[in-house]
Amino acid sequence: MVSEVRSLTNPYEAAWVDASRVYARSVGVPLKVIVYGGDSQQELSQLQSVLATGKKVLLNINPNTSADTPAIVRAVQNSGGCAVTQWSKPADLHPKDVGDGWAAYVGFDGVKEGFDTTNVLADSMGGHGGVIAIQGLLANEISQTRYAGFTKALAGHPGITLLDAQPADFDRNEAYSTTQTLLNKYGDKVTGIWAATDSMALGALQAVREKGKVGQIKVSSASDATPEGLEAIQHGAMVATYTTDPYFNGAMGLAICYQVATGQRKVADLTPQQREFFLDQTLITKSNVNDYTTRPTDQQIVAEVRDPFSRIAGPVVQ
Repeated sequence: MVSEVRSLTNPYEAAWVDASRVYARSVGVPLKVIVYGGDSQQELSQLQSVLATGKKVLLNINPNTSADTPAIVRAVQNSGGCAVTQWSKPADLHPKDVGDGWAAYVGFDGVKEGFDTTNVLADSMGGHGGVIAIQGLLANEISQTRYAGFTKALAGHPGITLLDAQPADFDRNEAYSTTQTLLNKYGDKVTGIWAATDSMALGALQAVREKGKVGQIKVSSASDATPEGLEAIQHGAMVATYTTDPYFNGAMGLAICYQVATGQRKVADLTPQQREFFLDQTLITKSNVNDYTTRPTDQQIVAEVRDPFSRIAGPVVQ
């Protein structure tokens, strides 16, 4: 089994890998964790090194960008392995086009994430003021869709002005320095910050804290529900995030491939929706944050993915 992520300093991906390890132990299969550091070449070359050993690889991966997905899934397909990819792929590429080696693509409704979290932010700002947006990787599909949801929601709040939008590549430190620059540039005009992930929102929040404006400048995140992000919501330093449950996602992709590899399922028997689907997700604000602050037990992680398709919210391809 292989679990491949961008960074273990990102709390979402750290929780994903945590759950991957739990699931691999539960079925007695060794797990290799690949951390590619946001480098698409390393992402593919490290995977190819594992595939070159000749072992059947069961891969759960969060690709760096949409453009990386074709080479990844074709490499696994050609090796006789099984891959589940999450978050990002070209819109015109589908698992059925590649073969049974790409068992499933798991997506999330980024437009809804961006739209809902922007509306919460706008309401917390009283419907007026100036906002800056901290985007992820511009070449990443989920970053693009979250920002599309942000702009769609903002159009419904004419009293709020978009002052600036800059990418921070899903990196907390980059978000911190970018926010510092924008706060210095726009000063008191900034009354709200929207970020595409908790990690970047927390970086932005650090810059806000250094200005002594926590609570005055409202901060909203489009996704991840990390422990630190949830704590910030509890304390009123952030107003919203979305949970996409990294513990489920980190185990679910491996569970699909393990069930295929052991004959419990056949890729040919999966429905079109099971090959390419959106997962269920939940908007988190101060009203419900306390329901999401406890890590699931190892037993709960394994039990939740006995049916890895149990949380399908709908098809990606309509």
